[in-house]
Amino acid sequence: MSLASKLKKLREQNRQSLQQVADGVGISKVHVWELEKGTSSNPSMEILKGLSDHFGVPVAYFNDDSIEPEQAAALTFFREFDGKLSEKDWNALRGVAEALKANKP
Repeated sequence: MSLASKLKKLREQNRQSLQQVADGVGISKVHVWELEKGTSSNPSMEILKGLSDHFGVPVAYFNDDSIEPEQAAALTFFREFDGKLSEKDWNALRGVAEALKANKP
């Protein structure tokens, strides 16, 4: 999936306008539109980082077709805590995850 398709998918899933994305990333609405249409297909790393922060996905999401938005959020979450949690904290997170899985229909 292209950068354009991924960006549009993220924007629509988050129910955001082009202007909301532009404001969140610090670029123009036209630039967001061009990225979505594929007419601007080589954004700077700064823009990719801004999009990644805005949507809560890793930068790699935009060039790795094996990462889905749902997985990207999980990867970002675990990357933030990797190596910073004690074994007790990890066990607590595992317990919460197991409880959530048990409640899923």
